[in-house]
Amino acid sequence: MTAVIVVIYILLIAIFLIVSAFIFRHTLKFSYLSPRFRKVVMIFAIIALIVIIYSIYLVTRLDRGSSANISIPSGASTTDINF
Repeated sequence: MTAVIVVIYILLIAIFLIVSAFIFRHTLKFSYLSPRFRKVVMIFAIIALIVIIYSIYLVTRLDRGSSANISIPSGASTTDINF
């Protein structure tokens, strides 16, 4: 089940990136952005790409980390909520 979620997530991210690239290309082609604002958009795009790559890395690590041993103290049930 986790593999299906990972594949769907990666596909949605890929679709988002493709659509964003087409929108950005269109704005550059028809000069909707001023030259100074293009730098801001490029910096934002680089930061967004780094966040997306890091989130994909975390999603791929999700399946490996699910087998961690979690011990429940004696006398406590799994329904106890401790703040």
